Order: sequence, then C-alpha cells, then structure tokens
Amino acid sequence: MTLPERKTRNAKRKKGRPGLRRAPAFVFALCVLTLALLTGCQQRMAEQPSPRPFEVSTMFPHNQSARPLEPGVVHRNQAVEGDPLATWLTPEGRKGRSDVKWSGDASFDPKSVVPPLGAPDKLENFVAEFPFAMTATDLERGQFLFNSDCALCHGAAGYGNGKIPERGFLRPPSYHTDPAGKAMDWSTMKDDGTPAYTGLPAGYSRGFFRYGIKVPLKEVPVGYIFQVITWGYGGMGSHEVQTADPADRWRVVAYVRTLQLSQAVPEGELPAEARAELNQQAGGKK
Repeated sequence: MTLPERKTRNAKRKKGRPGLRRAPAFVFALCVLTLALLTGCQQRMAEQPSPRPFEVSTMFPHNQSARPLEPGVVHRNQAVEGDPLATWLTPEGRKGRSDVKWSGDASFDPKSVVPPLGAPDKLENFVAEFPFAMTATDLERGQFLFNSDCALCHGAAGYGNGKIPERGFLRPPSYHTDPAGKAMDWSTMKDDGTPAYTGLPAGYSRGFFRYGIKVPLKEVPVGYIFQVITWGYGGMGSHEVQTADPADRWRVVAYVRTLQLSQAVPEGELPAEARAELNQQAGGKK
C-alpha cells in the first residue's frame, strides 16, 4: 500500500469515530455532574432534620421534648414511694426547712441558706437501721461491689488511699479515726506538694462538717452513706448507675460498716485464732 493510500485510510478511520474528539467535553460534563451529586448528598449528621434530646417540641403537651408517661405508669426500676429500700431520709429529714432563713450574706455559707432536702445538717435526718437483715451472702456481694467500684479511690481497707488519689485526684476521707487522734484529714496537695488539710481529724464526715457538725464517719447514720452513694458528694460522682439495685447500695453500706469494725475491734473481742495470729505478727515485728 502506497503512502497516499495509507493517509486516506487513516483519515477515514478518524472520521468514523467522532466520539474520540468529543471525549474531553464528555469527561468534563461527567465531573461536573458528579460534583453536583456529591454536593446534594453532603448533609452533616448534626444538622439532620430530627428531634433533638430535651428540645422544645410542638408535638407533645407543654412543648415537652418527648411523649409524657401516662398517669399511673411506674418504671420497672422506679421505687414505690415509701419503699424502705429507697428511703434513706427519716420523716424529720423529709420536712421542709422553712424555719431556717437566708442571712443574705454574699459569701456562700451552708448555714446561711435554707438547707435543701437531704442536707446533712442533722443526724436525725437519716435512717439509722438497714431496711433488711444482712447475711454473709449480702456482705460478700457488698465486698464485691466495693472492690470493683469504690476501692479505686477509697482503698481496699477504706483509708482513702486508692490508686486514683495516688495519681493526683482528690483524696476521699478515711473511714477510720486515728486512735491517737493526731492524724488530720486532707483532700489534695498544695502547689508545694504538702497536704491541704480540711480542719478535721482523720475519719470525720466532711458533709456534716459543712453544717458545723463534727462526727466520725463510723458514727454517721447508714442512711447518709446510702445517700452519698446514690447522689455523690464533692469530688465523688453518683454511683446510682453502678449500683442500680437499691439493695446493692445497702449491701455496700453494710460492707463499709464491716471495714470500720475490722479496723477497731478490741483485741479481747477477737476470736482465739485471730488473737493468736495477731500475737504472732506482733512477735515477728519485734
């Protein structure tokens, strides 16, 4: 085939494939269409047209964010009013505090305002008895829950020396008083690394102290310990979720009482085996 014939053939082939000449325009149009589709589908999750939690809504009465429960409905975990398992305040503790007047002082003073319901301004506000008899099984359950949820801060024996305070977080109070009365309660460290003392002897309640009452934790009513587990106090958050069953919270309270007793039993009241072991340990330290 001669050279002119080849040129004629190639020209015919190109003329028979016009799509190749329009390919750049087609690709450009395809890119524009793809970008338009992506732009239309790009909706942020935070801006989806759906109801938000606790958002004012016109769908329900009084602009509530969710459908209200029907009258008389009781949640499966809701304690019935007056149930001893979920009642840690006495009738005195559930009374209003209208007899206490606010002093109007600009600086906050717990004793200058009307104490809220459940305030530890009186020992009589809290129940002093457990709502059911504690068995060895209950104490074992309380020990398990204490070791899993409480010992990280309070320490295995309740001296407030758990692993969390060791790493710089607030130190909880000790459950135990110092027999010599010399140890002082402290919650954190100063900038120079020395303890910041609270003005209380070790083992005393910080909650009651805010209302001018000095009482060792081993003498506070069991209802107060139950309240602190349920509501939290100071640097301690609520542990109601961790111990959703109120009976479990009472079991933890019972185990705390067991820890306090274990660190203050007179030697003469110990069983013979325990006294022998104690004397053996004392002899080994000499």
